Amino acid sequence: MIGLNYPWKENFLRRYFLLLLIISSVLIGLTGMAYGNSKGNQDELMICDRIQKQGICEEYRLNSLSASDKQLMTKYCTHGTGCPEEARVGRCLKFKDPDGIISDKHYYSEVTKKRNLQPSFIKETCINNGGKFLDN
Repeated sequence: MIGLNYPWKENFLRRYFLLLLIISSVLIGLTGMAYGNSKGNQDELMICDRIQKQGICEEYRLNSLSASDKQLMTKYCTHGTGCPEEARVGRCLKFKDPDGIISDKHYYSEVTKKRNLQPSFIKETCINNGGKFLDN
């Protein structure tokens, strides 16, 4: 019996191994797609640039917005990589507005004659709205 060859067993093992290989490849691919898509959405920002009129630029993370808020943001804001650092006097991370929408607000100085934001005012407003104030 030791020297006997069973070709049907060899065929079965090859098919079984091939099936396992295909199933594991599909599962690994699906897992990568799921994690890849969720990570991409976390980093996607909407930028509302109001620097010239109000001295403010706001960054909203799309994954934290409701469907109606996303629709509103895409109407008035643009996709971006972040608010500019030039002429920024401070920023407020995780600022929560009265509607419960959270954004990172960036404040700029001397961009308009009507309004020159002072760091002390920005810090107080930030903290009062649940944010974390950072200088420039």
